[in-house]
Amino acid sequence: MLTRNRTPSKYVYYGLHLYFSGLSLRKASERLSQIYKRNHVSIWNWIQKYKPQKLSQLEEEF
Repeated sequence: MLTRNRTPSKYVYYGLHLYFSGLSLRKASERLSQIYKRNHVSIWNWIQKYKPQKLSQLEEEF
């Protein structure tokens, strides 16, 4: 049986931060892959899951 390897939330947040800081999906995934191996499609999926509106609401709470 295969188990699913979920990405820890701190790496998801970092990948999204890289993308919304102005890097392309591929460049953001290259930077993230230096510490946690993920490709550009993973970051794109995170963007679809965590809409920018939700992200801005989270940042306002801090």
